[in-house]
Amino acid sequence: MIKCPRCGLKMPDGTTSCEDCGLIFDRLKIATNEDAKRKKLRGDRKFIVNITTLPSDVSYLKLLLFSIFLGIFGGHCYYVGRYLRGFLLTFNFVLLMAFAIFNNFFLTVWNGLFLEIVMPICGGILFVWFYDIVKIALKKFKVPVAIDLKEGEV
Repeated sequence: MIKCPRCGLKMPDGTTSCEDCGLIFDRLKIATNEDAKRKKLRGDRKFIVNITTLPSDVSYLKLLLFSIFLGIFGGHCYYVGRYLRGFLLTFNFVLLMAFAIFNNFFLTVWNGLFLEIVMPICGGILFVWFYDIVKIALKKFKVPVAIDLKEGEV
């Protein structure tokens, strides 16, 4: 059984297109991540599909190394064009560093209540980094690709 990356419908092996949304699976072989990043920045998300098979313009080794060494900053997310997730990891890192540097201020002003609420949230977001490393190592990390379609095609 194969699963359509666009709508999630399960179909028998050897199917060439999705019966529900009409996605032609051969187009995924020529789809690129660079096109998806450009379309995301322009706000055109209509023909972007997240797939677990890495496109030709994304290196598995580079993605894995980015996730291990720059993942706490969201480097691997910026590399593949998952900008919102990357920003979340970057903001989380900056927030953690601010707490580490100015911890005496936060403890005296809010009596630790602020840290009791915010720090578990930051720790939970930090878990996303470890989760992404495991997903990339198991080759289950979803990478956006753009499928170029002509007007009127599905």
